[in-house]
Amino acid sequence: MSGYGNLSKEQLIDEIKRLKKGKKFGLLWENKPEDVAELCKTKLPVLADVEDREIANGTAGPTNILIEGDNYHALSVLNYTHKGKIDVIYIDPPYNTGETKEWKFNDKWIDENDTYRHSKWLSFISKRLRLAKNLLADHGTIFISIDENESAQLKILCDEIFGQNNFVEQITWNKRIPKNDKGIGNIHEYILLYVKNGALKHQFTQRKDGLESVYDLLEDCRKKKIAIPETEERLRFLYEKNKYDRGITLYCQVDEHYRIWGKINLCWPNAQTQGPRYIVQHPITKKPVRIPQKGWRWKRETFNKYLGSEKPIKLHDGSILHGSIWFGKDEKTQPSFVQYLDNVENLLLRSILSLKSSGGMELQNILGNDYGMHPKPVGLIKHLLSACRQNEIVLDFFAGSGTTGQTVLEMNKEDGGKRQFILCTNNENKIAEEICYPRVKKVITGYKDSKDEKVEGLGGSLKYFRTDFVDADPTDKNKKKLTEMATEMLCLKEGTFERITNKKAFKIFKNADHYTGIIYDQMAIGDFKEAIAKLKGKFSVYVFSLGDDSFEDEFKDIKQKVKLSPIPEVILRVYRRIFK
Repeated sequence: MSGYGNLSKEQLIDEIKRLKKGKKFGLLWENKPEDVAELCKTKLPVLADVEDREIANGTAGPTNILIEGDNYHALSVLNYTHKGKIDVIYIDPPYNTGETKEWKFNDKWIDENDTYRHSKWLSFISKRLRLAKNLLADHGTIFISIDENESAQLKILCDEIFGQNNFVEQITWNKRIPKNDKGIGNIHEYILLYVKNGALKHQFTQRKDGLESVYDLLEDCRKKKIAIPETEERLRFLYEKNKYDRGITLYCQVDEHYRIWGKINLCWPNAQTQGPRYIVQHPITKKPVRIPQKGWRWKRETFNKYLGSEKPIKLHDGSILHGSIWFGKDEKTQPSFVQYLDNVENLLLRSILSLKSSGGMELQNILGNDYGMHPKPVGLIKHLLSACRQNEIVLDFFAGSGTTGQTVLEMNKEDGGKRQFILCTNNENKIAEEICYPRVKKVITGYKDSKDEKVEGLGGSLKYFRTDFVDADPTDKNKKKLTEMATEMLCLKEGTFERITNKKAFKIFKNADHYTGIIYDQMAIGDFKEAIAKLKGKFSVYVFSLGDDSFEDEFKDIKQKVKLSPIPEVILRVYRRIFK
C-alpha cells in the first residue's frame, strides 16, 4: 500500500502539501477508479420518487427517507440537499474479510487472495467518507462499525478525513458469540467514533442496562404490597442474577413509595485538595458524626439545604433518613446523599458494550424468513444513539436491512421524539425492495411476528426514492426530467412533500411547519405571490433562472413571509445548460 506510482494527481498534491508543512506522510493506497464515481463527472445524480412505496401514516412527525441506489450517488444527492444538516451518522460498511461476495467494487467481486484488496477497500470507503463529512453539522458525530480486517487502516484514514483531534473513542462491542476460525474465541468488533468539531463540548450517554426489568420488579412488588425489606432482597437478587453495572447496583434501597435510591459518598472528591470541615450532628443521638478525612463535598449551606426542615424518618434497618441525607443508626457512620435511580437513568457511554449479536433473529422475527444476514442488533444502535436529541437527523448510508431505521422509530415511540432517519442502500439481491423496505414498513404499520403474535406499529411516515441521472444535453426529455427531479430534491431539502398547488409555472408543497414554493418561470412570480397571499405560514422559495438575479426586489413587500433560498449550484448549472 505504500509508494507513489499509482497515486492520483489529487493525492500527490495532498502529500506534497503535507511535506511542506513538515508533517509525516499519511496512509497511502492505490487510487482505484470506480464506475459509480466516474459517472458523476458527466451526469447529474438525482432522485426519482417511487410513489407506490410511500407510507403516509398521518403523523405530525418528520417524513423518513429511504434511498435505493449506490450510496456514492445517494451521498452526492444529499450533498445538494443536506450539506451541513446531518446530526448523527451510523454506518456498518463491508468489513473486507475476503469472504466470497461480501461486497462489490468496480462491478467485480473482490478476490480474497487479491494482494491489493486493502487498497481497493480504502479507495472505496474514502470516497464515501469524504462526501459524508460534508453532510455533518458542526456538532455532528459519526459512528463506524468495523472488525480487525480494516480497523487499523480505517483509523488512520478517519484521522486524515475527520481530523485526529476529532477522534473520540474506539468502542469495543462484545457480541458474546465467538468466532473460532483462527484458534481463538474472537467475540468482539469495533466502533470508531469521531465528531465534526472537537472544539465543541460533546457528551455521549447511554441509558442504563436493565432499567425496564428493575422497574417491572418494583411495580409488581408495589401492586402485591410486598414489604420493603423483602422488596429490597428481591431487587438485590435481580442485580446479582443479571450482573448489572454498578451504575444500577449502587441503588438498592426502596422508599415507602417503591422508588429506588442509593447512597452517594459525601467525601471531598479531589485527592490533591481539601474540602470544608464542619460539625454535623446525628439527628437522633445529637452527637457529631465522623468527618471525612479530606473534608465534606459541600459547603455547610448546601448540606443544610439538603437536610431540609422535615423530621427525620427511621427506616426498617434502623438507619435514618433526614431530608435527602442518610445517617446510620448512630454517629459512628458517615452520612451519605440520597439519590433516586429515576433521576439518574443515563450514564456516560461505555467504551466496552456487551450486547448479544441478535440482529439476524430480530430481522427474521419481523420478516419471517432467514436471509442469512448478520445485521447489528437494535439494542447496539440504540446505545450509540442514546445521546441523539429528540429532533435530530440520523443517516445510515450502508443501511442494509434497515436496523437503524427501526432503532430511530423505537426511540421516538419511547420518548415522543421526532428524530428522522435517512437510509441509503443498494438493491443487490433485492435487499432494498425485499428486505429493507418491508422491514421498515412493518415496523411502522404493524405485523405478526414469528410466533404469529400481533405487534403494534410504531407509526411514522416514509418516502422512497431511487437514484437516477440527468444528462446535460438540451433535449425535451432531459428538460422535463430535470424539472421533475429537481422538484423532488428541493422538497427533500425542505422536508415538504404534501403538494397543494401544481401549476406548470410553479408548485407549492407543505409540511406541518412551513411551505416550499418552486418557481420554474420567473415571469410567474406575480401569480405565485397571489397564490400564497391567503396561506398563513413561512415560505422557502426557489426560483429557477437563466441569469444571476436574486429576485429580492420582487419579494421585498412580503419578506417577513418569504425566505429566498438558492438552488444548489450543481443543479442550476445543468438547468442553465439545458434551458439556455
